[in-house]
Amino acid sequence: MIRLAEHPWPVAARLARDPRSVVLLPLGAVEQHGPHLPLLVDWLGADELARRVAPHLRRAGWLPIVLPSLPYGASPLARGFAGTISLSTRTLVAAASEILDALAAQGFRRFVLANYQADPAHLAAMARIKRRVERRRGVRVLFAGFAPAPRPQRAMTSARVARLLRSPRPDREWHSGEMETSLVLALRPALVRARLARRLPPYWTDFRAALADGKSFREMDPSGRGYFGWPAAARAVTGRRALALRARLIARVLLAALGRPLRTR
Repeated sequence: MIRLAEHPWPVAARLARDPRSVVLLPLGAVEQHGPHLPLLVDWLGADELARRVAPHLRRAGWLPIVLPSLPYGASPLARGFAGTISLSTRTLVAAASEILDALAAQGFRRFVLANYQADPAHLAAMARIKRRVERRRGVRVLFAGFAPAPRPQRAMTSARVARLLRSPRPDREWHSGEMETSLVLALRPALVRARLARRLPPYWTDFRAALADGKSFREMDPSGRGYFGWPAAARAVTGRRALALRARLIARVLLAALGRPLRTR
C-alpha cells in the first residue's frame, strides 16, 4: 500500500502516469458514538477499511494509493450532541470533489471513496461526488464500505458479517452497538470506556423505519444515550474478524468493477 502524502512529488507524478494506480480517499466523520466510544469512530473505520482493502487490490495487480482521510462528514443524524461536527452536504461534496479533481488533473484515473459513515445525508453526498467528478473529468469513482449504491453496501451488511455478532438481535445492531464497539476495541482499545460499555443495557430499535421517517438519533431515543444495539456484547476479536471479512467482500466488488489492470513495461 502506498500512502501518497508520505512521498515526494516525483513519485506522485510517476504514479499518476501508471495505469495500475487506484486512489482511495477515506471519508470519515466526527460525531457522537454513545457515552462509551470516541467521536472518531467513522474516521477510524474508513481509514482502516482503505488500509485493509489495499492488499487485496495489490495482489490482483493494481497499485492502491491511500490518501489522508477527510475526517469530517455530513452528520445531521447526530445533531444536538456535543462534539459532533457536521458539514453541510454542499460543503462535503465541494471538498471531496476538489480533492479528486486535483488528482484527476494530474493524470490519476481511478478513485475509490472508502466510507464508514452511514448517515443518509453523507451517502447522498457520495453519490453527488461520483456524478460530479466523473462528468467533469471522465474518470471512474467507485465506493468501498457504506455507499449509496446497493452492491458495495451489501459487503457491509452481509449476513456473514452479522453472524459474527453475539447479540440476539443482530438485525437491530447499529450505531455504537456491538459492531462499532468491537471495531474500536480491535483498533484503539484505550479509547473505549470499557467499564461503562459493559454496564450499558441493550437498546434495540427499528432504525430502518426511523431513518425512513427522517428521525435523528435523539428522536429515535429521547433518553439521549446515543447508541443503538448492545455495546456490552462487544469483543475485540469480533472487530478483527468483521474487518477482515468486510475487506474481502469489498475487494471482491471493487475488482469486479475494475477488471484486470493494464500491463506496464
